[in-house]
Amino acid sequence: MKKIILTALALGALAGGVGFSNNQSTLSVQASTTYTWGKTKTYPNPQPFYYAGKSSVYLWSKYHTTKLHNLKNYPKTTWYLSKSVQMKHNGKSAIYYAVTSGNGKVSGYVWRGYLTKGINPIVTNSTKAAESAIMDLFTGATHDSQLQTIANKNVSIDSYNDYQSMLDPSEQNRFVLLSIAGPSNSTVSKELINGELSYKDYAKEQITNALTNFDQRDTDEYNLIKGKSLADFNDWKIAVKALPITSAAYGGAFILLIAPAS
Repeated sequence: MKKIILTALALGALAGGVGFSNNQSTLSVQASTTYTWGKTKTYPNPQPFYYAGKSSVYLWSKYHTTKLHNLKNYPKTTWYLSKSVQMKHNGKSAIYYAVTSGNGKVSGYVWRGYLTKGINPIVTNSTKAAESAIMDLFTGATHDSQLQTIANKNVSIDSYNDYQSMLDPSEQNRFVLLSIAGPSNSTVSKELINGELSYKDYAKEQITNALTNFDQRDTDEYNLIKGKSLADFNDWKIAVKALPITSAAYGGAFILLIAPAS
């Protein structure tokens, strides 16, 4: 009888051991699907990246448990890197980037290999497109190719005198230079770069302010421009030099105007 009991206990212990082993195996499988963090690095000055692919690529939650957003649905977005994270999974590791969209509304983690460094080229709003957007705001003004050649030249900080000196003498006393600056607010700047803020809308607001606050008092330039709105430039010549999207002051521009001869 004792032998039978001992045998039963032994078999029970063995069965328990088998059961424990099975539980361990299950836990190991579960653990192997978990992503854990290794080294991290933060970027005080967020760097721009974009996704150039066409297939589905996802932004994930912090520990790679939930798909948050599909990057193929954001073809025009520039993403800003704030942190890189070493994620470990199944004995392997990869670097993921914590990124946020330019407008700050979408964020998550994505394998760095999916991203290309730089501002999204789809929304670069090429310099010519930006210049055309500004010229279209001046109702009745005519783009002048010779004036554009002058606008394209590099000038010093004393840009008015530099540009004026390049003009035909008969036009120098009819010359007006308007300048607008790029956004001083970083959020607005990112929205402009990403195309979430219309370049034309931004320029219109800035030019309207420039016309209203034009400060060259008691000069020929001021007398030509005072009281004017964007609709008051019939028969004026116009050329624009817009700063490229690669410039830290993107959104800024020089607007060269020549009043019609009286």
